[in-house]
Amino acid sequence: METSITQRLFGTGDALALFDPQALTFLVLSIVILWIGKCINDFTTPYNLSEQLTEKDNKAIAVSFAGYMLAIGVIVWGVLRQDIAATGVEDARKLLWMDIGSTALWSVFGILLLQVARVANDKLLLNRFSNVKELVEDHNVGTGAVQAGSYVGSAFVIQAATHGEGSGSLIADIGSTLLYFACCQIAFIVFGLVYQKISAYNLHDEIERDNAAAGVGFGMTLAAIGMLLSSYLISSDSLIGLGVWFAICVCLLSICRYAVDKFILPGSLLDEEISRDRNWGAALIEGTAAIGLALILSTLFH
Repeated sequence: METSITQRLFGTGDALALFDPQALTFLVLSIVILWIGKCINDFTTPYNLSEQLTEKDNKAIAVSFAGYMLAIGVIVWGVLRQDIAATGVEDARKLLWMDIGSTALWSVFGILLLQVARVANDKLLLNRFSNVKELVEDHNVGTGAVQAGSYVGSAFVIQAATHGEGSGSLIADIGSTLLYFACCQIAFIVFGLVYQKISAYNLHDEIERDNAAAGVGFGMTLAAIGMLLSSYLISSDSLIGLGVWFAICVCLLSICRYAVDKFILPGSLLDEEISRDRNWGAALIEGTAAIGLALILSTLFH
């Protein structure tokens, strides 16, 4: 027993596991995937990322791209986690090249879906103005925050949708992933309408007026919605159940927003802090509470 306790307290084997050749291989692959994601973003956006970040110090582009990079990390994390759980250490060594191919395929596929999410954000979620104009010309951090939240929320959905891949048919797996992704993008749009209804200010107008607080609150709540949807998709394939789960979560998030307003920030209305005072600190608390609730609900669901 003493040896066992000593090994648990002073052993270094787990800490050095990263130096395992297989782990190093996937670490290098992950870095390559991040670079591929950056290249795809450069190809699909009408602005020069390096110029915007370094020469023009565009904080709006920085916020959006940070969310994009985090989203890619979430997708790769989900794919790697599934591969390790499915194969085990010894089998993974035997099937190393197959796992590398699968990880690369699903990660790049997820990155392409992030680009679709960006377009959906521009055309449907924030459809009253041009996201590109707000980001590039106006340096609108609020728009960047919404785009970042959409990226992260979509990434959680994508990694959950690919969680069940392995039916034996690549076409079927891709089709099911596209189906769940499309349903969740619709859910984002519906939530945007609900969020507008429960807010005392016009969300689009405030964001277009360069109100970073409005974008931060909404963007972080979008990330929370993505986390909630992903927790359901990992456990169930039912589209009807997904709709019911979404409706319940929207109600709970609305209650959470009310609780933040009345109990965490007493004496001042949250909507006034965001719209009148442009208090992004209050919006940050709103978004953090939504993400915290999403983590709790996801754990309770499992």
